[in-house]
Amino acid sequence: MGESGEWKVLADSGDSGAVVLAVDFDTTGRPEARFSDLVANLTTDLTIWESIPPAVEAAAEWSGKEYIDHWARKVAQERPEVRAVMGYCAGSVFAATLAERIAELQGSEPLLLLFDPEITVAQTLLWQFQKIVGFMSSVLPAEDIEAARDAGRRCYEQTPQVGPLKQGLTRLVREVGEPAFTRAGLDHTRREELFDAFGSFMGYLAAAGDLDPFERWRSATAISSSSPASGLNGIRAAGVGADQVSVGRELTFDVEHATMLADKEIAATVSDLLHT
Repeated sequence: MGESGEWKVLADSGDSGAVVLAVDFDTTGRPEARFSDLVANLTTDLTIWESIPPAVEAAAEWSGKEYIDHWARKVAQERPEVRAVMGYCAGSVFAATLAERIAELQGSEPLLLLFDPEITVAQTLLWQFQKIVGFMSSVLPAEDIEAARDAGRRCYEQTPQVGPLKQGLTRLVREVGEPAFTRAGLDHTRREELFDAFGSFMGYLAAAGDLDPFERWRSATAISSSSPASGLNGIRAAGVGADQVSVGRELTFDVEHATMLADKEIAATVSDLLHT
């Protein structure tokens, strides 16, 4: 497969015909390791496609089903043998529903691999907002940072539903970020790129909140980091949705969430799982 609007090729086996699908929100400048780092350490001859989010305008409004339709379209057209579907963080929600769609298409279940799987609730969006505001601490005084965080908390308290909260926090990031990024010397084009990336990511998270991954997760293999606030660790600690979350098998590694996709021990385990 050449590059498409739905998938980019991270590894091309050429002749094997078997494909692994990886679902994540990859964007320039993200601090976490990405699936391309995992692929660099795999010992496998499988072709690997990574999801591409929809255009910015669509990402702001699409439902979870529309995301799945977007990614499943190319698979339905080309009908490769999908060996596995992988998801990172909220991508694990999409991966579960996509695996269900793939099973319907090919008549067999792909392996489902989840890396620190997370569900989208209102607290997820607030946490992402707080993280983005924290990145502005080098160009905004401490009192402005705290005021922005207070505004985010008020937005969360007033509009705890994921959809309205997404819109409110996206608007707040622009209000806070416009003067901060201008002060940092970023031109209009670069500022808009950053705001679009945040808006798209919030849309991606909100869309994941439309989907119910729990039945599929019960037959999945989850790979967990040691970070207490991430993945299944975070779900258990927060108690939000913990009564619903169960996975078929959990493998835990002493590695931070942000670096887990670049970890060689995890890559070796994934290579073994893909060829089991």
